[in-house]
Formats: sequence, C-alpha cells, structure tokens
Amino acid sequence: MVTRAFEDSVEAALERMEPVQEAGLKTARAVHDAVLSDERARGVADALHGTWLGHPLHPVLTDVTIGAWILGGVFDAVGALTGSRFARRAGDTLIGIGAASAVPTAVAGIADYSTIPQQAATAGTLHGLLNTVGLSLYLLSLRDRRNGRRARGLLFSSLALGLTGISAWLGGHMVYRHGVGVDHSDTFSGPKDWTPVLDADELEDRTPRRIEVEGKPVLLFREGNDIYAIGATCAHAGGPLDQGKFYDTCVQCPWHDSVFDLADGHIVHGPATQPQPVFDTRIRNGQVELRLRED
Repeated sequence: MVTRAFEDSVEAALERMEPVQEAGLKTARAVHDAVLSDERARGVADALHGTWLGHPLHPVLTDVTIGAWILGGVFDAVGALTGSRFARRAGDTLIGIGAASAVPTAVAGIADYSTIPQQAATAGTLHGLLNTVGLSLYLLSLRDRRNGRRARGLLFSSLALGLTGISAWLGGHMVYRHGVGVDHSDTFSGPKDWTPVLDADELEDRTPRRIEVEGKPVLLFREGNDIYAIGATCAHAGGPLDQGKFYDTCVQCPWHDSVFDLADGHIVHGPATQPQPVFDTRIRNGQVELRLRED
C-alpha cells in the first residue's frame, strides 16, 4: 500500500510537468521522423530496439552498466575503509566499464525514447536527463581518480550512483506503470479447429476488417484469393493495426510505425520486438474460416 501510494504521488507529480512532456514528445518525434526518412537509419534503429533479439535491447544493456557501477561503489567503499589497493583498482576499473557500456546503452535508450507513449514521456525525459548527468559525473570521477584527486572522485561517483539509481527507478516505473517495452499483443489459445468468422462477401479486397475471436480483436485482410489474419493489437504499444497503412502484404501500425508481415506476423520493422499472433484462413460454404496457426 505504501509503495503504491508513493508511485501514485510520483505519477501525479509527473503529470503536472506538462512542459517537460511537451518538450520530450517533440524531441522523440524529431528522432522518429529522422529514422523513418532513411532506410539505413531504420535498420539501425531496428537493431537498437532489439527486433533481432525478441526483447528490448536497452534493458539488457542497462544490467551491465548499472551492475558495474554498483559493484564499483562497493569496491570504492571497501577501498576507502580498508585502504586496499586491490579494492581501489577494482572500483576504478568497474566505474570505467560502466561508463563505457553506458554509451551503447544510451543509444539504445534513445531509439526506444523516439517511440515512447505520451503518458510515459515525462518519466522518459527525466530518465534520460538523469542518466546524462550521472554519466557526466562518472566521467569527472574517472578524471579525478587518474589525477590523484581520489576523494573528489569518490564524491562525484557517489552522487552519480544516487542519480542513476533514481533514474533506474523511473525506468522501472515506465515499464510497470505504463507498459513501456512490454508485449501488448493479445494471447490466443485458439481456435484450434476451423471456425467461421465472417461471410466471405463481406470482406472486400484490400479493405481491412476487424473482427472478434475469443473476445479479442483480429485483423482480416484480403488480396485477391489470399486472406490474411493476424492479431489486431500491435505488440509494441497496443495500437490498432486495422487502422494502419497497408502495402504489399504488410501492415504499418498507426501509432509508432512498427511493420508486420500479414502472411506470418513476423516483424519487418520495429520498434516492436515480438511478432503478431497469426491464423490460417480458408473459405468454406461462403464463410471465412480461421484457426490459430501452431508454431
């Protein structure tokens, strides 16, 4: 109860920071538009989102960065208390590893930030700013350590660890409160047998149709004699794929521009990192029938 009340109070404070949200959304949109304008840039963004991994890349990389900095802080404390030269060297090395790994971690974070949902934009902006300040302090700490000003270096790294800890909490808040980076696609258990869902005459050529299967939305799309069926809720952030753009045998989500192949639900372009549920289809007795495709 206390934790929930604290999160609610933080969320209320974030909601009052409208200028931060607006600035964050403008920045995110500018980055996203730049990515969409160049096919090579989009390929790089797909890699940074983690499309190839089947999981967002940014949180994977943060484990290395935060882990190194936390362990570095532990060895710094041991070195300060005991005078151990080994502990001091270990602390310096780990702080350096964390700073080096923070660069690709930040780049992957920027890629995710470019498609951040509006409700999480304030938290995402503060998350990025705190990380930037934290990294800067760690770099100052490394400089002072190398120049013999160890006490000041430890002060900088202590402040940095506090800021990055707050930032990490905000990152978790975005995931658990707003579902950022979570698979939003519906989970289907069936139908496992052919099931009629629509009169074939009602499905017009190249006109998307949203239907309900097991109480969940499914997108139907017809092109000539071929009928495609995939889950209608985008895995990235829950966007309605039936309202997206269609070209060839692909659909582009209207919210953040993930692209899926209608034939098998696989990801053509991120930011989505999970494929769409896909159904086999056929026409029998004037009815469109479908069944869940098994892997």
